[in-house]
Parts: sequence; C-alpha cells; structure tokens
Amino acid sequence: MVTIAGLAKFYTTRKAGLFERPGTVRAVDSISFTIPEGQTLGMVGESGSGKTTAARSILRLIEPDAGEIIIGGTRVHELQRRDLRAFRKNMQIVFQDPYSSLNPRMTVEKIISEPLRVHTGMTRAEINNAFEEIISLVGLEKTHRDRYPHEFSGGQRQRIGIARALALNPRFIILDEPVSALDMSIQGQILNLLRDLQKKMGLTYLFVSHDLAVVEHMSDRIVVMYLGRIVEESPKKNLYARPLHPYTRSLMKSIPGTRPVKHGFGVIAGEIPSRENPPSGCHFHPRCPHVMDICRKEYPGMKTVAKTRVACHLF
Repeated sequence: MVTIAGLAKFYTTRKAGLFERPGTVRAVDSISFTIPEGQTLGMVGESGSGKTTAARSILRLIEPDAGEIIIGGTRVHELQRRDLRAFRKNMQIVFQDPYSSLNPRMTVEKIISEPLRVHTGMTRAEINNAFEEIISLVGLEKTHRDRYPHEFSGGQRQRIGIARALALNPRFIILDEPVSALDMSIQGQILNLLRDLQKKMGLTYLFVSHDLAVVEHMSDRIVVMYLGRIVEESPKKNLYARPLHPYTRSLMKSIPGTRPVKHGFGVIAGEIPSRENPPSGCHFHPRCPHVMDICRKEYPGMKTVAKTRVACHLF
C-alpha cells in the first residue's frame, strides 16, 4: 500500500557570523519502509528525531528533497500541483493538537463538509447525508453540527479532526501524536475508535508517537528513528520481546508507561546531539554503553536479524 524509499529532507541554517558558512540540518536522512494495506506502522523516537518531518514529507505538506513516495501504486513524489491536489483525498492526516488544527470560525458541519464541497461534485443533500454518516462513525451527535470547536472537550475536538480526515474516504492516514494532548482517560477512547475505524474501512495508518505503550497498542510493525535515520524496524512482538539496537532498549526503559525490558541498558545518557553537526560514524555512539572504535568512524549499514532490520555494529 505505502512504499517509502530514500526519503530525505534537509534544511539550511542561517549564518551566525559574517565569515561562517550556512549549516545543513538533515531532518530526515534517507529513510525507507513499507506499510501493507490495512496495517499500522508505528514511528517512535525522541523529540528532534525527525518523526513529524518525515510524516509531513510523505504527504508533501513539506516538500522532500529526495526519495520515492508510492501510495496505492501512485508515485506521489512525481505528481504536479494539480494532480497532487486531486490525489490528496486518498491520503489524510490527523494532527497532534485537536484545537489549533481546527478553524475556530467554522462550525463542525462546515469543517467536516468542506472537503466534500472542494473535492466532490455532491449535491447539498448528499453532503448532508455524508456528514451525518461520518459524525455517527466517530461518536458525535447531529446536534453538534452548529457548534464551534471551542465548545467541545479535547477528546471531542479530536473526533472532529478524525471525522474531517475520513470525509473523503481515504486509503492512508497519518496519525501525528493524535492522543498526546489528551487526558489519560480520553486517550483509550480515541485509540479504540481509530482501531475500530481501521477495521471497518480497511484503513492503512502511519502512527507517529513518542509513547511506546501507545504504539504497542496500535501498531503491527514499528520503526525507531534517531537523528533523522531509522535505527531499527521490527514486528511489534519482536521489538518488545527483544529490542536489538541499544537506543531502542534504552528508549523503552526511559519512557514512563512501558513495561520493563529484560537485558536493558538503563536510561538514555546525555542529550540528543545537534542535528546540524551530528557525531561522526554512528550518531548514537556518544550515548551508547557499548560503543566501539568502528562506531566513531563508520555509520552502520542496515542489517536483517531474524525479522528485524537494525543499523548497529553489534550485529
């Protein structure tokens, strides 16, 4: 369903001094993965690892600098502006903040119906029927149609965002930290709603989160990102039973809410390095408890161990 190959996004930083050269931030540095139809790929990593940049580059909300993006057989990276706009109905996103992502001047009916008016030739009656069906799917009431976003709770606002994403019956949806801004009591409701919708509509998800407990609940496979690159990709069961990369092991023990991992390396030491001036060799080596000389000189290639892909000189 979704194939990403060599996706990259770089940013040029401003010069700090008169004689200083502009720097380059490799926000996403040649990442590749696939998502089978109807499945969920989780994407995890610390802040600054490139998760959100990768997600938005896939939808071309941010234009990538390199790589292939293929969704449902369509080479999205090659689409011109007009064709891309028409194709957007097949790929949608649910944003992290359910309030700032909604237009405060539009009612619920207008927010959800706008994609139908823009992308379809439906009559007003057909749009109304579609609106009522969509809000029913996400657990909202018809009486909510004339209310504004500020009149809803955080969980209800996120349901509105999900309804807007579903309006055009997309095949692929990116969920960018969809529950991180919600209360713990509401998170489970939204996650269960997303899983139910996936089963009913055959949706394919890319689930971006820093919370490994949430990712475990939602995902079939998981990719772990560090400083713009994928360091490990594995089926969910394998990753939680036996994570291979030192960063993955430390990450799982350092995030509250995850169960302890046997043979772990403890919490992650130090801070994530500068993306403008990353360490030579393996980017994780300054924080790795098993660093070797080769780690400081050469970035490890991706190797396959059982069903796991891992970029580490330990393997």
